[in-house]
Amino acid sequence: MEKTDVSRRRFNLLAGTLLAGPVPLRAAKPATAEEIVTRIQSSLGGDRLPTSTDGFKAGDPNTPVRGIATTAMATMDVLKRASAAGANLVVTYEPTFFGRQDGPAPPAPPPAPQGGGNPRVPPRIFAGLAADDPVYRAKKEFIEKNGLVVYRLRDSWQSRKENDMTTGLAESLGWTKYRVKPDDVLYDVPAASAEDTVDLIRKKLMLRGGLRAVGDRKATVRRVLLHPGTMNPATMWQRYVETDLIVAGEVREWENTHYAADVYTAGEKRGLVTIGRVASEDPGMRSCARWLKTVVKEVPASWMTVGDLYWRAS
Repeated sequence: MEKTDVSRRRFNLLAGTLLAGPVPLRAAKPATAEEIVTRIQSSLGGDRLPTSTDGFKAGDPNTPVRGIATTAMATMDVLKRASAAGANLVVTYEPTFFGRQDGPAPPAPPPAPQGGGNPRVPPRIFAGLAADDPVYRAKKEFIEKNGLVVYRLRDSWQSRKENDMTTGLAESLGWTKYRVKPDDVLYDVPAASAEDTVDLIRKKLMLRGGLRAVGDRKATVRRVLLHPGTMNPATMWQRYVETDLIVAGEVREWENTHYAADVYTAGEKRGLVTIGRVASEDPGMRSCARWLKTVVKEVPASWMTVGDLYWRAS
């Protein structure tokens, strides 16, 4: 058998390597925002619909993610708190730039020729702010300067059969165990006056000026319907008779609120409470943060509340 000649110096080097233990592996490369979002969407059921409002709204999707913050709306206050907490992927339920599709509005078309009527005005309600709007620019610049990425997660999150937005609101109110049926939004709560029930809602959700109530404040409330977000007239008209009190995020006043007022004037002991669209969706995005921890385990996920922005005159 051939012998291998190993010098004393070479032997000492080998021995030192063995004593030092195995060479550590290189740390795994952090996942990018796009990679994490792909994982999230896959866990929620795959591809999003072409008409979905979900998607990246600001920042570079190739940014390595250090932490995730979920929120009902990526306000400047939320963005600042997320950045200070080390979270650079912000997952928001509502738009960031005040339009359905987010981002700046398209350029205005050229004005009509003289004598040809009024200049054409581009629709702005769904397009968002103008590209030179100071609020849009300041918000976008803050996101880019601080290396944030904003992703809107609404349609895919809302499609979960668990109805997280409603169950999250019920959890905040302490009503989880009072749900009438697993697949519905009715809750049989301990009997109390409408006034006391509204006071409980205000305190549990830490609301200030954003809560408004219509109906007999002395009426007894036993069954409540929870509807975070926007309640359309058809839903309210169909389900009003099933409940003593509807708790919605927001409604169209001339259709829903005055319908509730006329019901009260007609002698019905039913009421309507609106708590604000974003405030009603806040708890559901706390549930989203908890869910994200089961899907994305390598970085922390936390919930950033928007809160009630309204105040009352004394």
